[in-house]
Amino acid sequence: MRLFYAALTVVPLFAQPAVNSRPFRIEELRTPPGFEVSVYARTNAGIRLMTFGPNGVLYAAGSDAVFAIGADGKVTRAVTGLTGAHSVVFRDNDLFVGAGDGVYRFRDAVTADLIVKSPAEKLLSLPTGSGHVTRTMAFGPDGRMYVTAGSTCNFCIETDPRRAAMMRFESDGSGQTIFARGLRNSVGFAWHPVTGDLWANDNGGDGLGDDVPPEEINIVQEGKDYGWPDCYGRQRPANWGSGAQPNRCSSTTAPEVEMQAHSAPLGLSFYTGTQFPASYVNDAFVGFHGSWNRNEPTGYKVVRIRAASGRGAGVEDFLLGFLDTATRTRSGRPVYALNGPDGALYISDDTTGNVYRVVYKGPRISPGGIVQRAHGVYELYGSNLAADPSRFSISANGTPLETLYVSPGQVNFLLPQGLTGDITIQVANEKAGDTAIVHVD
Repeated sequence: MRLFYAALTVVPLFAQPAVNSRPFRIEELRTPPGFEVSVYARTNAGIRLMTFGPNGVLYAAGSDAVFAIGADGKVTRAVTGLTGAHSVVFRDNDLFVGAGDGVYRFRDAVTADLIVKSPAEKLLSLPTGSGHVTRTMAFGPDGRMYVTAGSTCNFCIETDPRRAAMMRFESDGSGQTIFARGLRNSVGFAWHPVTGDLWANDNGGDGLGDDVPPEEINIVQEGKDYGWPDCYGRQRPANWGSGAQPNRCSSTTAPEVEMQAHSAPLGLSFYTGTQFPASYVNDAFVGFHGSWNRNEPTGYKVVRIRAASGRGAGVEDFLLGFLDTATRTRSGRPVYALNGPDGALYISDDTTGNVYRVVYKGPRISPGGIVQRAHGVYELYGSNLAADPSRFSISANGTPLETLYVSPGQVNFLLPQGLTGDITIQVANEKAGDTAIVHVD
């Protein structure tokens, strides 16, 4: 097969206008209908990845510190003195922090005043130096520790096999192995709640053009090669220089999802709460940090990856408004969207230092909330269904239904004869809509 490289030559991009900052205004942010966003906390720090502790408090990594954020939005410096604190994970009451030079453990980190009293224990060292400096760590379902370290460059041959790779360790930091390679910079990764597969985003290199290479989400498996620096996307070769080895692309693993180039995907998580509509459960959320060298800027938002089936089934905007393309300005750079214990989504922003909270205020059908009461007569239970009955509608497979009773928490409706099998019931009001499936024999 003949390989054509001309369009993929690395070229300098010197003339691109900058994306300048502008003041943040919450009213500029937009969500899908039925959702509302607010500022949960203001830290005045570069907040990156976050976790909820066993005490229900939100802990956030922010450069040289870890911040504890209470339900009242009060911010406490729980840990100080770290360099490049980027990821935080609790295991029982112990706090683990992925920092620029390694992973640290703080035993019995949960305290009444939220200040961690125990000393830092360095469990393992990680490569430092130029290039990508953030280090993400998390514990897998197998109890072992997974850590990523990004590349030193856009395209090159790394001399340290730990760069552009995912590593795995025992829980105490011993037993280092290279779990997967060819991952230029997988900042965010998480295990799918249903399949248990390990999903990880990956940032493509710069200099090949505005739309090449695509950003990726990979389903990462042990021993697999995901292509960087020689291959991108669906095993396509990249002619990045004299060291390129495009012939290996056929043996690399293609991504599960391709996304707009230069969006800079960072944090990745799966939604497992009950506050959002059921259609969001087990979908993924990814923070797009935003482009820095694209002719037309892109990113600066949070996207939803439809993933409930265990496969990537589409990318759609969820929280946006940080980027104003007309003025080429940005008011923030989202990093990570985390499902909270209350079912809300908490989103970090490392430019403003804000943590945002997104909740659903539209109609919501309760799981299992459609019940047959008589032949053709059904009751539907939920919340925020119909504050104004005149602005409420319900349909089955797109056909409007007759209602017998309508209230914010319950709707009684008639299902016409002849409808059988799995029927899609959709409710809608002035704010938004929700759907559920009911089986009719």
